[in-house]
Amino acid sequence: MSLPTAPPASPPLARAGLVVVATLALALAATTARADGVRHVPPAEALADQPLRLRAEVARASERTLLLRYRPLGATSWSQVEFARGAEAWIATVPPTEVAAPGVEYFIVSAEGGADTAEFASAEAPHRVGVYADARTLRRNRDLAHAGQRRSRARVAGQYVSYGRRAAGSNDIADHYYRVDADFAYRLLAYPLEEIRFGYTRLEGYVPQSFRAPPPACDSAPESADCRVYAGFKVGGWFELGLGLTEGVRLDLRGIVVANQVSAAPGGRAELRVGALDGNHVALGVEVISDVGGSGFFRLGWDTVPRLPMAATVEITDFPASTRATGVRLIYDLFVPLPDGLRAGVRVGYAARDEKIGGLTTGLSASLDF
Repeated sequence: MSLPTAPPASPPLARAGLVVVATLALALAATTARADGVRHVPPAEALADQPLRLRAEVARASERTLLLRYRPLGATSWSQVEFARGAEAWIATVPPTEVAAPGVEYFIVSAEGGADTAEFASAEAPHRVGVYADARTLRRNRDLAHAGQRRSRARVAGQYVSYGRRAAGSNDIADHYYRVDADFAYRLLAYPLEEIRFGYTRLEGYVPQSFRAPPPACDSAPESADCRVYAGFKVGGWFELGLGLTEGVRLDLRGIVVANQVSAAPGGRAELRVGALDGNHVALGVEVISDVGGSGFFRLGWDTVPRLPMAATVEITDFPASTRATGVRLIYDLFVPLPDGLRAGVRVGYAARDEKIGGLTTGLSASLDF
């Protein structure tokens, strides 16, 4: 009696053929499923204030219009843009002004024959992309928020400085000058360049001819050129760069050209500041103008009183004439913010070239941010 035999095993080649056929069948099924649709891979995240480019592979592109509908998170209405043919895929771009934290949501439809067909997500269940801001953007947003979203500032300021009157016999000789500044600033916030500023300065005054004590001849002719001289300049133009070395640390560099009685003269100014100009800060600076003089100053600003920023300055200077003795000025500034970006300022102080004679400093300023 013969024993039953097992069925012959499938040869390896046959098994491999079955695997290939199955793989081809799956691929064909996937291709067929996508033959009339849209293939889109959504991004994981986006960068704030940068265009968001979305890619799609479109079948039968000539027979349909592919549309992207998007909105920032929290918005109530949808914006729409059409996909356009790119080098390797169809592209739709969300403009940078719409790409803001915390995110953007969107869906994709195709318009064919007057009807919309959902291709990716939907208006009821849109896809959300998280939007984050880099350190540069966050810094710009903080600076703009501090400035009330205003980038420009126009300012005018004037001050009168008196070092007192020096006795010359029965007469007195004044030692004083006035200064007017007008400027315009624009916040670029293109770090490290934060701001550009240009302006006009006028500085004029009269000082005794001698270094300290008036000569005896001034007793009879105090207004003569032997007793007092005109000092300063009528026209001065300047340009300034505000450099943000790091957040909260600012270096202002200014180039100056003035026209005095004889010729044009160069000058410059530099200020290093830690903190906010309109708030708590410490500043150290120097200003030098050829044939006019120079000054060095230290300033402390604070805003502990709500809406009333203040500053105190100590200045060592020989303005308005480099031939005069060096004096010391103590200055107090008070600023009052007004509606619509306006701000008024008041300055008072005391100036003296020695311990015997001194005079008052007074000034007003006004600025407009817009």
